[in-house]
Order: sequence, then C-alpha cells, then structure tokens
Amino acid sequence: MQTNPPAPTTWRWPRLRLRWALLALGLFLANAAWRAVTVDLDLRASGFSTPFWEPLVWELSSALVVWALLPLVMTVAANAPWREAGRLRFLGFHALGSLLFWTLHVAGMWGLRIGIYQWLGQGPYDYGRTAYRVPMEGLKDLISFAALALLFHLLEARRAHQVRELVAARLEAELREARLQALAAQLDPHFLFNALNTLSSVMYEDLPKADRLIAALGQMLRDGLQAVGPTWSLDRELEHLQHYLAFAEARFGDRLQVEQAVAQSLGRMPVPRFALQRLVENALKHNEGTPGLALHVRVEARLDGGLARLSVSDDGRGFLDARTGGLGLDNLRRSLALLHGDRGWLEAGEAPGGGARVALTLPLDLALEEARG
Repeated sequence: MQTNPPAPTTWRWPRLRLRWALLALGLFLANAAWRAVTVDLDLRASGFSTPFWEPLVWELSSALVVWALLPLVMTVAANAPWREAGRLRFLGFHALGSLLFWTLHVAGMWGLRIGIYQWLGQGPYDYGRTAYRVPMEGLKDLISFAALALLFHLLEARRAHQVRELVAARLEAELREARLQALAAQLDPHFLFNALNTLSSVMYEDLPKADRLIAALGQMLRDGLQAVGPTWSLDRELEHLQHYLAFAEARFGDRLQVEQAVAQSLGRMPVPRFALQRLVENALKHNEGTPGLALHVRVEARLDGGLARLSVSDDGRGFLDARTGGLGLDNLRRSLALLHGDRGWLEAGEAPGGGARVALTLPLDLALEEARG
C-alpha cells in the first residue's frame, strides 16, 4: 500500500452562514439609516429641501448592494491570504477584486435606485454627472473594499489560530499516548529479554562493550520519558538511532550492516521523534525470522527541491502483507498528518533492488522555519 502525494491546491470558496449573513444585513441597514440622517441634515444645512425618503433610498440601496457583494470580498481574501500568497498574487487578486467590486456596486445601486423611483412614482432617477459620480464612488469603494478585505483576513487569521490550537491539543493528546506506547515498547519483556541476553553474552568477554550497551539502554529509556515535544532535530534522532543500533549490531553481529547517507544541512531539521528508529526496527522485525539473516539497511536523508525525504530501505524479504508495516507505520502516518497536514506523507513499498523501503516526505520550508524558531 502506498500513500500518494497531496493534490494541488484548488480554488477556495467562502462558507456562507445564514445567521452571520442576517447579522451583517442588519448592521448594514442600521448604518445606512444613520448615514441617511446625516445626509439629510447636511442637505438641510446647505439650504436644500430634499425629502428624507431620498437620502434614505440612496443609502439603503448602496448598503444592500455592498452586502450582496460580501461573498466577492470573502472569495478574494480566501484565495489570496496575506500569510500564504505571494506578493504578486495578493496584490493582483485584491486589485482585480476592488475593480469588480466598484463596477458591480455602481451598476447595482444605480439600477436599484431607478427601479425604486419608478415603483414609488417619483419619475426618473437623476444620478448626476457620471464623469464625477463614478470616480467618487470608486474612491469610496476602494476604502470599503480594503476595510472589508482586512476584516475577513483578520477573521480568517483568528479561525486559523483556533484550528492550530485545536490541532495542537489533539497532537498533545496523541503524543502523550505515543510516549506511553514508546515507553511500553522499550519496557516490553521481549525487548528487555533480548537486551539483557545481549548484555549477558558480552559481559565477561568485553566489559567496555557491555558498559556502552548499558549506557545506550539507559539513554533510550530516558528519551522515551522526556517530554520534549512532538519533534526533535534529525541529529538527535540519529543519535537515538545509534543507541538502538548498538543493541541490534551486538545481537546480529556481521549479519547486519547499516549504512547512513544523511545530508549535513538537514541536521537541525525537526522530525517526528523515534521516526527512523521505528523504521529500522520495522525492517529488522520483518526479517528477524529469516534463517541465516544477512541484512543490509540503508538510512538516507536528502533534499529534494522544497522537500526533505527520509527513507529506510533493506534488501530483505520485503512486505509480505497488504498492511506494509502495520501499527508502527500507521502511527507515523498520523503523526505526519497532525504535524504537517497534507504537506507531509509516508510511502511504503518495495525497494528498487528488492526488499522493503519506507520514505517520509516533509515540507522543508516549514521544518527549517520551526528549526530557526
């Protein structure tokens, strides 16, 4: 089974909710009524005797059209977010959106006022000299569009922050469970039996080696108990892997060969804790029962454009069932999904020269940003 890379980004459409739409309508109408009063007072102060219903129609028609254009502003903000979109996309989308907003607003309120005047039997509606009116509306619409777009960007930023907090809470819950599972796995009687048996076999023959193995076992247990977050650096992961390999190589001897090819520039990159150790352990478990085991395991970490790829491959018998790795790889898949969404994934399948290969793909930009922070 193989997890496919994520699909390309699609067009984002805003989610419209009736309750918020009605609340916005009420606010727009209330603001229009307030503005109508101020326009009426201004006209009276200038000596005009325009009946109040006219400024009321002017302001209400403008407010209704702006309210109807809110989905346009939301769509622009959703498809050109200021933290994700490039500068060119951000400015281009907002420039086109404001131009469309201006055009539709002028046409909409003009047509609406013509209809209302005819319906009230007040004769034709006089919009004034369009050479001045339209640019005047454009200046006001530019401010209105910018203010509304800023509002939706702030709301989206708040929503994204809440989503991140929710994901962080879920991740923390799963990490607590993962730490308990990791500790349980390290204290598993089968693991301890193998570790103690290995220590017993070398204690009287090579005391310094036995001492190193005891220190490695203690460090592995400390790594499982430490609450250092969901990730640590690739260098720290490789250090932890060496402690695990100390027991594996002491147990299997010359029958196990481990090769590492790691790009030095990735040393500070955050990776899921115990990721490589789980993958190497997975390779050994799948080939442990093979008579006359002679296994070559390759651990690799390299750059691939804007991605970092970590892989563990072996030349053993490969995956013999459809689950390709079972619970350990499923846990890694869930960790990647919680850490990186659809920008991080796991692939499992056959190695090019036979055997099994499992690869993790991580978004390099986010990983390096987290490392710098």
